[in-house]
Amino acid sequence: MAPSSPQPPARQATSASRRAGVIPVDRWFWFLAEENAQGIALPVTLLFALLVRWCVALHGYSGHGSPPLYGDFEAQRHWMELTVHLPPSKWYFYDLSYWGLDYPPLTAFQSWACGWVAHLIDPSWVALDQSRGIETHMSKLFMRSTVLVLEALVYVPAVVLLFQSRHIQVNWVIRQASIFSVLLQPCLILIDHGHFQYNSVMLGFLLWTVYFAAREQYLVMAACFCCSLMFKQMALYFAPAVFAFLLAKCFRSPYGVRLFVQLGLVVIVTFGVMLLPWMGSPAQLQQILIRVFPVARGLYEDKVANVWCAINIAVKLRSMFAAPVLLRLAAAVTSVAFAPSCIHLFLAVKRSVAGQALVAADAAKLLCYALVNCSLAFFLFSFQVHEKSILLPLAPALLLIHEEPWAVNWFVQVALFSMYPLLFKDGLQIPYWVMAIGWSMLRSCPACPADKRTPLAVLNAQWVSTLVMVAIHAANMLVPPPPSLPDLYVVLNVLFSCAMFVLFFAYFNYRQLTLALVRVRATRSKKKDS
Repeated sequence: MAPSSPQPPARQATSASRRAGVIPVDRWFWFLAEENAQGIALPVTLLFALLVRWCVALHGYSGHGSPPLYGDFEAQRHWMELTVHLPPSKWYFYDLSYWGLDYPPLTAFQSWACGWVAHLIDPSWVALDQSRGIETHMSKLFMRSTVLVLEALVYVPAVVLLFQSRHIQVNWVIRQASIFSVLLQPCLILIDHGHFQYNSVMLGFLLWTVYFAAREQYLVMAACFCCSLMFKQMALYFAPAVFAFLLAKCFRSPYGVRLFVQLGLVVIVTFGVMLLPWMGSPAQLQQILIRVFPVARGLYEDKVANVWCAINIAVKLRSMFAAPVLLRLAAAVTSVAFAPSCIHLFLAVKRSVAGQALVAADAAKLLCYALVNCSLAFFLFSFQVHEKSILLPLAPALLLIHEEPWAVNWFVQVALFSMYPLLFKDGLQIPYWVMAIGWSMLRSCPACPADKRTPLAVLNAQWVSTLVMVAIHAANMLVPPPPSLPDLYVVLNVLFSCAMFVLFFAYFNYRQLTLALVRVRATRSKKKDS
């Protein structure tokens, strides 16, 4: 008997036509679909994402072996130490010269919970004052594990549920490829699991905010965003867009006044619960506010790829104006920058009451665009921006990876490049290069130009930008900067990255302004607002 073919010729032709021009990460999921192995897709993605994170965690981190203050790794560990051993009334006052607590209360509670577990395992890891700078193998293993666990509890489920929900109307392959791409995007992995922070918790709450917006559960949406804001104050980058969306829903709903009151109560209760240990003392609340918003640090500290740092090369703003003046200037310019996106979001959602219905999925999509534009405006123009803050516009942008494949891929590449000076100081060059090349190869942007949806002009521009980034890297490694310009390559990084971020800001604003007109015309909502 002749051996049977594992796949009929017609099916082979269909498979080949499906995979023709498909980016590499999509090809893997097409293969699983064709082999009826969809059940292993998500477990394999999650295990591979875990493996990559753990491999990155084997490398350096912020402040490794750098006394007396060390770095962000020690700051997070120190907050565990002080929250475990001191009452809340001292958390924001204790030894401010050594990594004083300067994040909102939810971060403090997270530090307390992790510190309590650490104290149970080995009290020496969080011994008050005596554990400063501890870098034993087991203490580092514990710290790295806390990031993994918290990310698995908050961020990962939000990513999976968002892309598996009915509100994203794409096929199974695109859903799985999107989950894979979001969980494997290199910037968040290198910062949280390399440099060492807990940004995935803040961003996870943001993703839950979008998820409940798509489900039209606005009270839960508001509570999730409050949690994001109370974990890290940088979530304020998203606040205008979230406020515009919820306010528009209040105007749209026939029960708008009731919804407005309910949202106000949710915000007050959420903030009140988290601030409860300090509610009895105005001095305590004032100290939290001062620590969370340290405006005395100036317009910026390290060189960062935003507009103020870029123009400071030619115009020395920090020498020309006092800090309060620069604070007002930054606030004004930032407000002007995010206003068009937020106003458009508000009007597009509110206008549906006149019969031009905006279904929940399209409203959530429009919210994602507004979140990108609003947070990019803050990154480019606000006061006291850090290199790591580019993670904020990246998070909602990645939710649009199936809508804007080439733009999001390119954005990730440039964002990763912009953080290289920070990652270089942490000794993360190897994972940086592995993940930069891996992302480009998997997402076909532009190292494997197989994605037929990418316009030729865009593909050529991506090649040019990639060559510029490679050239700056090569010069940095091979040609020492002149003594008179020791930060030459960092400055070139800032100028190039800032210019690219301005272009992305213009593009995503354009996409938001044009997308809503298309989406509003198609359907009419027949549901009452919840």
